[in-house]
Amino acid sequence: MNRLLETSHFKNSRRYPLLFRFIVEETLEGRGEFLKERLLGVRVFERPADYDTASDPIVRVTIAEIRKRIAQYYHEEAHESEMRIELMPGRYEPEFRPRKEAGSDQHSIARVAAFLTDIQAAENAASESQAAAVATARSGRKRLVLYVVGVVAVLLVALGAGFFWRGMHPSALDAFWGPLLANRRTVVFCLPMEVEKSGSQTAAAAGILVQDPAATPNHPNPPVAPVSDTPLTSSFLAHETLGENIVFSDALATLRISNFLAAHNRESNYRLNTTTTLDDLRQGPVVLIGGLDNQWTLRAIAPLRYRFSGTYQEEYWISDAKNPEMKDWGLDLKIRLADAKRDFAIVARIHDESTGQVEVIVAGIGMSGTAAAGEFLVDPRQMEELRRRIGPGFQDHDFEAVLKMDVVNGIAGSPKILTVAVW
Repeated sequence: MNRLLETSHFKNSRRYPLLFRFIVEETLEGRGEFLKERLLGVRVFERPADYDTASDPIVRVTIAEIRKRIAQYYHEEAHESEMRIELMPGRYEPEFRPRKEAGSDQHSIARVAAFLTDIQAAENAASESQAAAVATARSGRKRLVLYVVGVVAVLLVALGAGFFWRGMHPSALDAFWGPLLANRRTVVFCLPMEVEKSGSQTAAAAGILVQDPAATPNHPNPPVAPVSDTPLTSSFLAHETLGENIVFSDALATLRISNFLAAHNRESNYRLNTTTTLDDLRQGPVVLIGGLDNQWTLRAIAPLRYRFSGTYQEEYWISDAKNPEMKDWGLDLKIRLADAKRDFAIVARIHDESTGQVEVIVAGIGMSGTAAAGEFLVDPRQMEELRRRIGPGFQDHDFEAVLKMDVVNGIAGSPKILTVAVW
């Protein structure tokens, strides 16, 4: 890569080396399959996350020019023996191969076929007096054909064995999402609507909040915080100012997961929690975004070991049904945002008997927790660690995991797995 960047094809430009270096380094780090136009626009060219790729084709134009300059570089005789970096049309993930492998298997077979055609033409042009020599050439041609067929057969067997091995040993990321990807139906995303105090109202309505900060989640009769009888969007003005909005962290978690599903040819449908019905959740696999502000998430995790608990306007935490007195995984709601140093989240994959569908839960206590949980579920290295913690049957078992992440100025770092429950 550095050798290419030092040539006149790249060194006189700013955009081309910037994008080229980024896609090569991301691929070498194992993230090549996630290189998409929008990601490159945001990360390399500092475009906003919602920029219009149709009206701003900077990524497509730049990648096309890089592809042309790479071809010009390797066309020079001095570089024929070098390791090649190739950009296939329609893809942003570069491929690395020796010069002798630059052509595809089909091109190699085509060259052999052309060689055999030349032999046949020479035989047809030979005179009758050269019949013995022609017979010898034909014998050699047959041996060559058999050799080529044998090589092709070995290649096909090797490729088939590779696909078979990959099918029998999927990556942890593929194994986690396998139950959803195996279902050809559209994936339903259920997101909480941003309305003032709706999070505490939803949690209170679910009966997980108590008035007394010293009360515990297993209190026999926890006093539920009062919930207004007024609908969340009771007027046109309330609807226009507060209705049908979602917070950025929920949108970010949704975007990361939906982009991953789109890369695997799965369509997504997005619904707000306030308008989602049980019948909607029966239409296909479900991804539930958000915790305390999404009643469908609270419903899904209610029978699980780890769930959300809290005191009204005092503290939220993740409780353990086997150790209800433990409140280590919690947030103090009264501290300043800048002083919040950690957040927690629940991620889970369950088979919901009431809907007959697979559900994935992405729920933080705070907003930063939900965003980090969404990133966690599409990170190949994090999925490998999760598979190690869960053990055999990772693709088939239901499970629930509690995550912890450090937070600086409201932005979460990489999550760490605290505990898992498998069944």
